[in-house]
This record gives sequence, C-alpha cells and structure tokens, in this order.
Amino acid sequence: MKKYRYITWFLSLILASCSLYDDPVDCGDDTIELSLQINSFVKGALLSSETDLGSADEQAIDNLYVFLFPTSGSQTLKKYYVQSSTFTGGSWSSADRKLVLDISSTEAGSREVYVVANCADLKTALDGVSTLVQLQAVMQTSNTPWSAVLKTPILMSGGKSHDFSSNYQLNGIPLVRAVAKIQLNIALSASHQSVPLVDGVARYQYKFINFDKNMYVIKPSVKTDNLVSSSTWNAWTTTGTVTSYTLVGGKVTGLTLTTYLNERDAQGSAIEISLPYMGSGPLPPPEFGDESYTLKLPAKVERNHWYIYDVAI
Repeated sequence: MKKYRYITWFLSLILASCSLYDDPVDCGDDTIELSLQINSFVKGALLSSETDLGSADEQAIDNLYVFLFPTSGSQTLKKYYVQSSTFTGGSWSSADRKLVLDISSTEAGSREVYVVANCADLKTALDGVSTLVQLQAVMQTSNTPWSAVLKTPILMSGGKSHDFSSNYQLNGIPLVRAVAKIQLNIALSASHQSVPLVDGVARYQYKFINFDKNMYVIKPSVKTDNLVSSSTWNAWTTTGTVTSYTLVGGKVTGLTLTTYLNERDAQGSAIEISLPYMGSGPLPPPEFGDESYTLKLPAKVERNHWYIYDVAI
C-alpha cells in the first residue's frame, strides 16, 4: 500500500509540473500547431523546373479556413474560420504563418488536414462542408475569368495527413495557388510601331479566347470545360494592371500583357492580339491595316504555373 501511495504522489507531481511549465513537447495535451508554406510558381513558357515565389501580394494571406477531417468513426470534424490573430478555437500568427488550435493532440489524433486561404467569397459554401468530397466540389464561377477581375489575394489550398498523437506539430502544409498566370512580352518591329491612338481609337488591342469560368478550391480529377471569351476587343493601356506598352519617340515599340486564369485540362485557350501594320509594299492602302495574331496557350493550363512568352513580331 505504501508503494501504491508513492506512485500516486509521483504521478501527481508530474501532472502538476506539466501544468506549471505548460510545455507542449512534454505534456502537449492542450494545443496543436500547424504551420503553412506557400509553394512557388512553376515558371516557364512550357515545361520548366524554374520557380518563383511571386510578389508579396501573390503570397499574401488575408483569411483561412482550416479543416481537420476524421479518419475514424470515433472522431468528429473540426473546422475553423480565421480572419484575425485570435479566433474561436485558437490563434494565428501571420508573420510566422503558424496556427495554434485549442484541441489536444489526443483528441486530434490522426487527421486529414486541409487549409484554404483567401476564401472570404467562399465562406458560406465552406461553412456547409462536412467531408473531403464536399470540399473538393467547392468552386466559384466568373463570367470574366481573367485579370483584373481575377486579382490578389489569390485563392490557395493545401492538405496533409498527420497523426497529432505522435507529434502535436504539423509543419509545412503546402498552399498552392488556384490560378495560373500568363505573361506575354512582345517586341514590335518597325512595321508594327505606331502611335497608340488614331482619332481616339486604340491601335493595339487584345481578346481572351476560351478561358474557363470555374475556379475550384481543390483541383478535380477531371475538370469539365465551362468556357467564355472576351465579347469585344480590349484596348491596350499605357500603364494598366493587365496591359502596358513602351513608347519611343511617340510610337509603341513593346507590349506587355499579364493575366491570371483558371486551370484547364483541354487545349484551345488563347490570346488574340490586333496590331497596326505600317510596312511598305507594292500596293497602296488598304493593303496597310490591322493584323491579328493568336497565341495558343499550353494544351493543359495548370494552377500555380507562371507561363512567360517572349515574342518578336
């Protein structure tokens, strides 16, 4: 009996020490921790191993939705919407990209963890999610799925399987941007250099062809086309968020176009451009007029890819 009382007293001392020092490594039964990382853009015109972190705006996180999906019948779904440093159920450090959740590692156990970032527009849909299958079906649709409608902060998501009962910390949940990025740099030959406006009409214009309307939180295994194209030609602007041009001696010598777009599994997406033709030839006008060119985008447009095209015309 004396030995039994000694063991009881010793265990009580250990528990008291845990409470006193609150060391989650030794006693970690009060909170769990999740840290996030933002995957770099895969960068290149076609296939490339080059990467780029993107701009500060392209790495920004304004809000989060965190899901801890059950892996056994004894568990219940845990989910949290985060838009400030403190929220119901935990805290968030934007500087460290770290979440602390007020759930014990024992209760958390083995989970499928998914995080969705910059999802305020999808909060109502995410509120209704109770399974991973339902999360995979969440999307938003735009009738103008290109910039400047698609802009920063960018919808991102990522997930990992983890057993919190073995390690209360889940590090490096990868967040992947839900959109791709196209950058078109055009160097113009003398025959295509003109003043940007003639009688108030833009000489340099563009259209988006067969862009997909649907942006899924998580890439579906098969993405069905839901396509739209620009209804009219759009004027190239001097210093816009989508287009810009370089002027030398009052004439346009270079064009740049940058847009976000949704991923697409099938080929057929393109950007059309209309340019003035100022060359000399054997015939008088109307031989000289606008010319149009079509830049075909990759057969498969993938999320978190940055496609760069340097073109001389």
